[in-house]
Amino acid sequence: MITRKSLFASLLAASALAGPAASQTELTFNIFFPQTHFAWPVFQAWAQDISAATNGQVSIAFPPQSVAPPPGIVDAVRNGVADGGFIFNGFIGQQYPGTMLTQMPFIDLGNSEAMSVAFWETYQEHFLGVEDVRGVKMLSGFHLGPTYLCSTTDAPITTIADLQARRVWALPGTIADTLAAMDLAITASPAVQLQELTSRNTVDAHLGVTMETIVAFGAAPYTKSCVEMAPALQSASFSIFFNQRSWDRLSDEHRDAITQLSGSALAARLGAATDVADDEARTQLEAMGVSFAPIDANLLAEMQAASSSVALSWSEALNAAYDLDGMELIAKTRDRVAQVSANE
Repeated sequence: MITRKSLFASLLAASALAGPAASQTELTFNIFFPQTHFAWPVFQAWAQDISAATNGQVSIAFPPQSVAPPPGIVDAVRNGVADGGFIFNGFIGQQYPGTMLTQMPFIDLGNSEAMSVAFWETYQEHFLGVEDVRGVKMLSGFHLGPTYLCSTTDAPITTIADLQARRVWALPGTIADTLAAMDLAITASPAVQLQELTSRNTVDAHLGVTMETIVAFGAAPYTKSCVEMAPALQSASFSIFFNQRSWDRLSDEHRDAITQLSGSALAARLGAATDVADDEARTQLEAMGVSFAPIDANLLAEMQAASSSVALSWSEALNAAYDLDGMELIAKTRDRVAQVSANE
């Protein structure tokens, strides 16, 4: 006859034989893009792969809203508000100049997968050992697509005089610095503000976002025409990271699994998704009546001249911080991107 006492003893014995249950860790990863953004399913698939690779012992959860404004994501993760996230490198480039290498002028040839992998591999090769982003563990990075100079009025921008007459929104970093060197009237702010600025006619031109971002961030109805350049003046890069304490609490096995799924692998996934999203967005914009034309040669020459001072200033900062030749790194990166793009 099984008594309550004997049943309890049997359960205790079975529990002892089974050993302690595997502990589970949930890491929160912040995404500040809208939930309709194409990056969401890529990060969600990455999270599923991490769960599978760790036998369900590590899971990634995504807050429904960003835990901080885009410029403050590193601080939020460093302070433990979220365990991980990513940030536009233009927001941290002055403090951590290595993150800006692939955002230097006229590198992007329109292949975001190649750009994303080039960013992470060059950063890993030259900066991971010398650039200390305090309190976080850098794991990967990615690029969005090439940027376009667009008009929100019926008059396209075809000359330098046209551009000088405009109030231009510019993405902070290389683009804003280049346009400032051209003595243009600019508003530099996070891309999430572009819809508000264009809809209220605060600006009547924008330079710094991709085809997909124009659509996703609500600027498409206010965009009438765009000029394109190859290579592009710049494309936006992002660094992906975890809180260092959260990372250190993981087992060696789990850190290895996440590392394998991040790095160049995650960079390539995000870059490839960017290429698809940009192609689809361009088709949508053309269907809405947005026109595209090559950039005027004189306007391009003005941009190239102005951007040279941006590259030189960055190179000098890099040399002072890490004793590295920034101009040589830019040249090597241009060659690397061109080679990878040609092979695809």
